[in-house]
Amino acid sequence: MLIDKLWELQELQLDYQQKERLLEESDLSSLLSHKIKETEEQLAGLRGQLETFRADEVRIGEKLDDLSAKVHEAGAKLGKEEMSEEKVQKLEEKMKKLTLEKEKVEDAQGKNFHDRQDVEDQTRASELLAEKLRKELGSIPKSNATSRAAVKKSLPVLRKEIENRKSKLPLKAKLIFESLSEKFSGAPVARMVNSTCDYCHVRLPQKTLFNLRNTEGGSGDAEELIRCEICGKILYAGIKDRE
Repeated sequence: MLIDKLWELQELQLDYQQKERLLEESDLSSLLSHKIKETEEQLAGLRGQLETFRADEVRIGEKLDDLSAKVHEAGAKLGKEEMSEEKVQKLEEKMKKLTLEKEKVEDAQGKNFHDRQDVEDQTRASELLAEKLRKELGSIPKSNATSRAAVKKSLPVLRKEIENRKSKLPLKAKLIFESLSEKFSGAPVARMVNSTCDYCHVRLPQKTLFNLRNTEGGSGDAEELIRCEICGKILYAGIKDRE
């Protein structure tokens, strides 16, 4: 029967699509693995920068403490000890130099803090990206190189079988099948299940059910194809459903 041929042809089309998706997922899996590796390398570099910033922060802090102590010591001497004008002038110059150096160190401390914050933000963003990529990779079914090669090899044979079967269909039936295949992503035929269309789940009229169960023989033309009045798919009743 024509409808049986169309059902079998649909099964081949869906099998072909599933195998194509498997290869696409395999390519996506490789791409995600590469991106994860790149992100982890970037993270390693960022974490190395953070360690440097933390070490610099300790070094700058110690230097700032030392300069602060020296400025305080010089100020204490200037305020308490009696000394010549020349010594006072030298001490004031020393304090000025220490104060300027302290300001430079404070500027360096501020820059180190802001730079470290930027790197911490980049690190958090990269960690979130790596986590997202790992989850996406984990959602893809695993397949080895052997199975991928077998699937890839089977596609041309499957495609040839599909085209060969299409060429043997009546022209009008072929055009209907291809048009609906494009509309319904390769699945133009819907099975009748419990007196309903298995695609749109609408209960079929009694006349449609009668025609589906009494289609033995037939001319093999497109006119014998029965369509769902709601979704427009070609309806198929299995052998058991025809009884």
